[in-house]
Parts: sequence; structure tokens; C-alpha cells
Amino acid sequence: MGKHKKTTKKKGFFHWLWRFFKSCCILSLRTVLFTAMFLMLICAGLWLLFLKTFNAQHISEIITDELQRRLDRPVVISSLDLKFINTLELKGFAVLDTDGQPGRALVSADSVTLRFNLLPLLNQQLIIDEVSLNAPRFNVVRKADGTYNMPQIRVPEERSVYTSELTGKKFTVSVEDWTVKNGVVSYKDLAAGLSHAVYGLNLHFERLRFNELSRFSAEMVLRNKWGDNISDMEIKGTGHVNFADFEWKNFALRSLRTQVYLFQKPVDILLDLDNLRTPYFNIKASIPAFEDKDLSLFHAEKGRFSLPKSTLTAKGVLTNDYRLLKLTQLTANAADVKLTASGTVDFEKAPFAADLQASTNFFNLAGKEKYYPFIAKYKLTGQGSLSGRLTHTDGKYALPLVTAQVKDASALLYGFKADDVTGEFQAKKDFADLYAATTAGKVTVARSVFDKVNLSASWRKGNLYANIASCELNGVPFKMNLSVKNLKSARRKIRTSIYWKHLDPMAFIETVRDFVTVISPLTKNGGKFKAPVDGQLAWLRNFRDRLPGFMPNFAGTLTADTFSTQVLSGNRFSAEFDFTGFKAGMKQLTGPLHARLEGGVIHQMEKWAEEQQALNITFQPFLIMHRMERAGSFKVGQVLKDVPFTDMAASVEFNKGPMTINNAYTVGPTLSAAVSGWTNWVDENFDIIIWTMFTNTSRSGALAENLTDESGNPALAFRVSSSMLKPKLEMLRAKKTGNTIRAAQEKGVPTDFSAATKFIQGDFNAKK
Repeated sequence: MGKHKKTTKKKGFFHWLWRFFKSCCILSLRTVLFTAMFLMLICAGLWLLFLKTFNAQHISEIITDELQRRLDRPVVISSLDLKFINTLELKGFAVLDTDGQPGRALVSADSVTLRFNLLPLLNQQLIIDEVSLNAPRFNVVRKADGTYNMPQIRVPEERSVYTSELTGKKFTVSVEDWTVKNGVVSYKDLAAGLSHAVYGLNLHFERLRFNELSRFSAEMVLRNKWGDNISDMEIKGTGHVNFADFEWKNFALRSLRTQVYLFQKPVDILLDLDNLRTPYFNIKASIPAFEDKDLSLFHAEKGRFSLPKSTLTAKGVLTNDYRLLKLTQLTANAADVKLTASGTVDFEKAPFAADLQASTNFFNLAGKEKYYPFIAKYKLTGQGSLSGRLTHTDGKYALPLVTAQVKDASALLYGFKADDVTGEFQAKKDFADLYAATTAGKVTVARSVFDKVNLSASWRKGNLYANIASCELNGVPFKMNLSVKNLKSARRKIRTSIYWKHLDPMAFIETVRDFVTVISPLTKNGGKFKAPVDGQLAWLRNFRDRLPGFMPNFAGTLTADTFSTQVLSGNRFSAEFDFTGFKAGMKQLTGPLHARLEGGVIHQMEKWAEEQQALNITFQPFLIMHRMERAGSFKVGQVLKDVPFTDMAASVEFNKGPMTINNAYTVGPTLSAAVSGWTNWVDENFDIIIWTMFTNTSRSGALAENLTDESGNPALAFRVSSSMLKPKLEMLRAKKTGNTIRAAQEKGVPTDFSAATKFIQGDFNAKK
């Protein structure tokens, strides 16, 4: 009985709990439904109020009128749809062009979306949170007269007031944000026939105000045409802009940070811009390291180069309706190189004209082959700087002037090795005129060394001019002046003046050989010689083989304070020559040679007679007289050793190998001589007559009649002819020896060597 009561009580409690829970649910549902119905009634009331207060016709009318007043261009809107309670979509939107290309759209878009606030509409205010132009196209045209089709945008106030013609109600209109999605900007120059385009343009302006800086972000793809190829360049950026009520003189673009995707890493650009009428700009760019392969944008052939990470700044202004660029300062820094530039670019001319100047600091030459591999062969060291001027006129680029300076520089240039050079190089008229000058340095040509070089040289109109004001050639003080007319012609003319402190002809021949070794490959004449020979006439054959074939017309002077060979030495050596056909083999050698030597010595006749067959026959009369000197009237023995002389001169004429001796004489305290005849250096034969008179040392002796001249002094006259290897000797009467020698001395040579004197005393320089 008790259990039954307990069970009945439990069932009653759960039944009560269920009824309570059910009542709460029904009450809650009724409350929610009532609230929802109440909200729906409020929304419906608001919607009815919105429809009564504002409709699409108002929006379309406001937008069309507002744009037409501000752009002064017809505006077309095909339809207007309410996408959401606070979003409108204008379709078929276009602003027509009435200036550049009348009838075409200045601005068009697939659609324009406007998102606005609802509550301000109750107070007759249209506050547009954002205007979005979807796939717009902006068509900018530069007309034949140089003006553009861009309208003068009129924004008198931040909020403009519009009065509806339909209802007479006044609306205050303002716009906060503007957005351009996937836009295209096309540019056409009707005068020049050029066109450019920007694709994928995405812009967003935050709280855009036309008289203060407003933040914006941008993305675009710049499309360019290079030859027959089209390249796209991606650009991303953020910054601040002040349209200044669209008064373009007050326009300001501040801190525009842009990334331009040219290479594997983007180029970071910071831009400031003022006054769109005559824009003043300040650009800073950070350029990543790149190689030639990264320039696929330009579809250029690979040039095997690379550039280190660099920075660039540029300041300037655009005037004359964007047609004249004045670059006041451009600075580029890459590694240890700093470049500065300035100039102008005139786009008004067709084609454009430009005049730019640039210069660098002194930078290290070593290591630059890392960036420009083609200069590795020059093995550059030291420091250098560059400056120059670049112009563009009548469609052609030109380099009026390029200057390079070096300090303690070394290089290997076409076989010429330069060390520790300090000097300057200039190139004018697109490298048509060249000039170089050094104040110190050393140049090695094969085995010849030019040290302490003070040099000036120039290249003008195919002519080469060079002057070594001072240097040491293999340790001997040396100077030279050189001019080469029509260097690239096979008929080039070379004129030179050369001075040595001390001249050793055999050493000079070796220097000539070194130059031929280096220069011949450059002139495509071949740089190889026959192997040197030994034995009889080796001195002649080796010299003959080494005459430089690149000197077809060679004239000039040679001078030296002292002159020395194994056979002959002396002081104040002077020579003048004017040769043609100066080629290896001497088969074409033609022209005169005049020479003079003072205060010298003829060395060891007897010794050289034993070593050279030609000299043996020439000196044979002296050897015979040496055996006869027991008569005591003269001493030939000293003649066969070292014989002094006071004056020696010769005038000869070459004619395609044979050499005619026009006049030659020697005057001295021991003996005097005169020579006439000819020598063929090519066929190695000769026919010469030698008159020699000795100083009488004793009056007691007696000589045969054929060994004295008319004065009774000891004398010889003999003829040497035939082959130089097997010469013939013929003794002649010596009676006229004294007169012949005096006549030769009086005749002299047909020059006073004034050109050589002027060169030694003068200060010559190559023409700038």
C-alpha cells in the first residue's frame, strides 16, 4: 500500500514538470514569432518609407547629372538595378568623348556598383561608402596638336548639393571610397602613331578627398611592344595622393611604394610627384642583382653580363605638356660604382631628341669581369672613372664625348702590357676621334719595356698621332713623335721623330722586331719571322727579314746623343729618311737616307776582317799596308785597332733593293775617307770605291807612287765588287784621293737635320 502511494506521487511530479516545460516552450515560441513579426513590420515600414523617399530614378538622375557637370562630357547609363537594400548596380555605363575621338567612350565599364548608407537618405543625404568600377576602360588620346582629351574635373566642394528635377528635393552627395577592378588604360598618340596600354588595373582609394592626402593601393600590368614582341610588366604599389580639387597644379603623390616585377625579385620604387601640369618627380628605386637572362622583357639576345644589387634616385620635371623631360639629377649606386647623370629628353620632336651627361666616381677595375665577362681578357687592375655625353637626334644615338680616367691601372691590351698607368682617355664623335694621355706608367711590348711613360696619343679621321714626351726604353732615356695618315689603308703614311740618349742600332732592331711581333697580327699581315740565322752576313739577313711590312711609306728623323755598335761608335748621331716599300725582304725599299755622326771611333778593323768576309775584303788594303809600314812613313797598325774620327756622314738612295751611295765621307786625325758606288742588300752584292788618306807620321820614309796622293800623303784607292760572300778587290791609283775626300766633305749631305733639332728642343703633343 505504501509502495503504491510512492509510485503515484512520482508520476504526478513528472507530469507537472512536463506541463511546465511545454508551457515555457509555447510561450517562448509565441514571443519569438511576435518579435519576428514586429521586426518584419518595422522593416516593411522602413522599406515603404525608403521607396517613398528614394528610388532608382533619383539615383540614376543624381549620378548622371553629377558626372556630366563634373566631367563636362555626356554620361550614359543603360540600366540601374537594386542589388541589395544598400547596393546599386549601374549597367552599360559610359562617359562619351567629345574631344580626342568624338563618339567613342572616354570611360566605359561593364558595370558600376555603388554601396551607400540607408539612414542618411532620410535626411536627404546620399553618402556612398564605395564606388566600384568593374572592368572599366579609360581611353587617353593625345591629339595632333599636342593636347589631350582629358576633361577638367570640377569638384567645387567635398559634398555637392543636387536638386531633383522630378521631385524638387535637395540631396547632399558625397563619396568615401573608390575602387577600380580589372581596368584597362589605353593611350594613343595620334601625331606619332604610338600606342601603349595598362592592363589588369586594380585601384582602391580609402576615404578619398580631393584636397588632402588620401591613401590608395594599386595593381596593374604594363604592356609594351619591343620590335615584334609584346612584353608584360607587373606593378604593385601603395601610397598617398592629393588630387587638390582636381587642380592639376596642386596635385601631389606622396610615398608611392611600388613593386615592379621585372626579374626574379621585384624592383622596389618610392615615388613623390607634384603638379600634373608640369610634374616634378622624385624617384628612389632598389634594383635586385640580375643577369642578362633576366631581361626576357626586352626579348634581347644574351650579352653575358650581370649587375649587382643597386639603388637609383632620380629628380626632374616634365614640361611643355609632358613633352620635355628635364632630369636634374640621377644617381645610381652599384657595388663600388656611383653614377650621376642629368640632361633633357624632348618628346615634342619626332623622333624624340635627348641630351644626357653622366659620370662616375673612381672605382676598382679588378673584379669587374664578374659582371662583364668580355673584359676578363684585358686583366684590368687599379682604379678608373667614366664620364660622357649621350644624344639622340634624328632617330640616331650619338656619343659626342666619353672620358675615362685611370690611376695606377694595369691591363693587357692587344699584346701591349701596361702597368701602373695614370692618365686619361677621351673618345669624341662616336669614337671617331680618340685621345689618350699618361703621366706615369710602364708599357711592355714583347721584350721591350717603356718605363716612366709621359705619353699623349690621338686618333682622328683615320689618322694616328702619338707623342712620347719622355720615357725610358729598356733603361735608356727616349722620346718619340709619330703620325700615321690613313692607318687602315694599305698605303698608309708614317712619319716619326725619335730621340735616344744612347742608340744601339742592334737593340733598336730588336725593339722594331718586338713591335712587329705585336702589331702584325692586328693588321692581318702575319706576325711570324723566319728563324734567325748565324754565320756570314747573319747581321744583314736577320735585319732584312725583320723590316716591318706595315710601313709602306715611312719617313722621319733619328737622333741620339751617343751611338754605339761593335764596328762604329760616336756622338751626336742624326739621320733623316723618306722610304716607301719598307717591307720584309727589302725588295720594294725606295727612298733617301741621310746620316751624320760626330766625334767617334771605328773599332777593330782587323778583328772584324777576320769575322766577316765582306769586311775582310774591304779592309784588305789596310792589312797590306800594315805589312808595309816598316818603311816608317805611317802607322797602319793603329788603324787596324781603334781609329778616331771627327766627322762622318753619308747620303744614300734606295731603289727597290739596290742602294746608291750619293756621297759618304769620314774625316779624322788618323785617316779620312770617301766612298762611292752601290750596294744591293737583296742580292747581297756590291760595287763600291773607297778613297782613304792617312796622316803622315814621318818625313824620312818613301812610298810607292800608287800609295800616295798628289800631296805625298799616304793614301789608298781601291774597288770592292761582286758577291758579299766572295768579293773582288781591285787597287786603283790614289793620286786624287785628297781632292776626292775634300770634295765629298764640301758636298756634305742635302740636309742640316733641323727637323731633328726642333724635335729634341720642342714640346710636342698629340692633337686633341
